[in-house]
Amino acid sequence: MLFTLIYITSLLVVAFAIPPIITVSFRKRLFDDPNESRKIHKRIIPNFGGVAIFTGFLFSCSIFIPSQLLPEANVLMGAGLVLFMIGLKDDIIGLGPGIKFVAQFVSACIVSMIANIRIVDLHGIFGIYDMPYYPSVILTVFFIVGIVNAFNLIDGIDGLAGSIGLILCVVFGVLFYKSGDLGWAYLATSLAGALLGFLFFNITPARIFMGDSGSLLLGFVSAVLSIKFMSVSLTENVIAGPFRITSGLGLVSAILIIPVFDTLRVFTLRIMRGTSPFTADSNHIHHRLLFLGLSHVQAALVLASVNVVFIVVALSLQNIGDAQLVSLVLLLMLSLNGILSLFINRFKRKEAMFSTNIVASSSLKPEKSFADKVLDKISEN
Repeated sequence: MLFTLIYITSLLVVAFAIPPIITVSFRKRLFDDPNESRKIHKRIIPNFGGVAIFTGFLFSCSIFIPSQLLPEANVLMGAGLVLFMIGLKDDIIGLGPGIKFVAQFVSACIVSMIANIRIVDLHGIFGIYDMPYYPSVILTVFFIVGIVNAFNLIDGIDGLAGSIGLILCVVFGVLFYKSGDLGWAYLATSLAGALLGFLFFNITPARIFMGDSGSLLLGFVSAVLSIKFMSVSLTENVIAGPFRITSGLGLVSAILIIPVFDTLRVFTLRIMRGTSPFTADSNHIHHRLLFLGLSHVQAALVLASVNVVFIVVALSLQNIGDAQLVSLVLLLMLSLNGILSLFINRFKRKEAMFSTNIVASSSLKPEKSFADKVLDKISEN
């Protein structure tokens, strides 16, 4: 009953908050700039959906989650507030990447050192199991900063970041519930309700974007839920329906595969071209799907469906071990990306052939004879 109450409350707060936010954004001329060359949308759209998401999430958590079930809640909200405020300032006046990285670093340090939520074991990846304190803190900080930026980067088309975040929250909510960690299950449920309320206004044609205030917060909560579940899967017997969770790290890699793989891919390509990995471009996976002619909704549904398939595969193969499962997830994603590249290359070749045929047909038009020209002149007169 409490799950439903948390979910509905968070959803309704967001649903009732967004219309006035849209109205104020237009009155005060606070909206996303459609004139940037890399922007997909060419119309004015407010980008303060993160304000509603954070409000619904914070209100629902503060009212309904008992402190004894989630003693780290105050610290987490403080760390999340740092990212929310920096994201909101970026949405209003714009900020350089340096300031945002400092905020992400501060939030990650708060989580790892004050809340003591850390990656303490790599489950045998690279032969590493139990980690000392300081390497654990460093790895946790890098992980949180990476996931925060990954969600910030996939927020490029209508409904994508919200859909991936919703899937993540629902899965973690179920997993934490099955493990008996009700406080964390409530936390995931609250964000899931907020995201669903936001998606009502973000599906094409989008009336509002979540902005950096929303994407940074979503990435932060996703990273914290992932770290906590990796720890839980080591110490507790988690059984989700017919699945016994024995490879928690492998399951987390499947849950986060879309934003993480997309970020690693674009960063690698930018570095290979000799440009900064933080230089914005239109080479993300969702941009490539749009290039093939898919709409925003279709591209978001494709990527969300792929995410769900990876999660089901990871749940079904829990007995193979973390190292093998992480490798399999990465290999499958590389294969899908290769198939997508083949479709794009074929599409480009067809476009090139079509353009060539048009040019050739126009150049082959026979020139009018002298008699035809005289007749045209007479008809004009």
